[in-house]
Amino acid sequence: MTLVNFFQLLVSGIAMGAIYTITAKGLFITHLATHRLNFGQGDFLMVGAFASIGMLAAGVPAPLAVLGVLVLMGVLGYLLERFAIRPLDRLGDRAGAYSWVLTTAGAALILQNIVELGFGKSAQYAPPLFSKTRDNVINILGVGIFFEEAAIIIAAFLIVGAFYWFLFGTRWGKAVYAVAFNPEAASLFGIDVRGVVVLVFVLAALMAGISGVLVGPLVSVHPHMGLIFTIKALAVAAVGGFTNPVGILVGGLLFGVAEAFSNYWDSAFGDLYPLLFVMALLAFRPSGLFGERRADVR
Repeated sequence: MTLVNFFQLLVSGIAMGAIYTITAKGLFITHLATHRLNFGQGDFLMVGAFASIGMLAAGVPAPLAVLGVLVLMGVLGYLLERFAIRPLDRLGDRAGAYSWVLTTAGAALILQNIVELGFGKSAQYAPPLFSKTRDNVINILGVGIFFEEAAIIIAAFLIVGAFYWFLFGTRWGKAVYAVAFNPEAASLFGIDVRGVVVLVFVLAALMAGISGVLVGPLVSVHPHMGLIFTIKALAVAAVGGFTNPVGILVGGLLFGVAEAFSNYWDSAFGDLYPLLFVMALLAFRPSGLFGERRADVR
């Protein structure tokens, strides 16, 4: 492996790792506030990617297309909470402790079939967002880096930074942590607990949609790609620890870089090796690299 190949793989891994991080942030915030996950998170990413492809193909300018995707994903996040999560909350223990797994997975299957009806089953590529052609290369110290990948890395880190600002620097972000700690006490202090639950599912859908918009120019997009991204986002969140947003960022970058290099050495099974490593890690440290070692007794 030459030094040029090393840096190109590193950049590609960081780009995909940043996208995995954004997707995993959606899993993190819903788990934080409700102790539940959207098992269709990857399919929300898929919908965002196809919505972006459709709008750009129709001649919609890229900024308006991104805005349209965000509006669509926000609506889907609200609908998921309203029709898949809220009825289970009303049923309480009668619904079963993990009934939300089936409802969110069912929503994912519905989205897959809707996209298949509109776009077919064949794989597609989204047009570049930040440049006119895919082969636009930036030379840095003799290393060729695709402009699209560099722009996606910058955009992804800006989004992660905005997520941190929301979570730790805004009133709504503090309300999310209050609900996560004790929903009953948060309600007594005047916090709209239901509104916070709706908010976290909308944010999770927005994170997935943004990931779909960014990943479209990098990988082939097809209606059944969602499960793969859901599994990888779960792996990233598990490595980082579901309670640690900084750990999820580190876990996402490590996973993306490991995947890039393993695919370079073995293109047939390159995606498998990072997942096997995650399984081995969790066998020895179930809380992840940055998670809490003691059980959450809230």
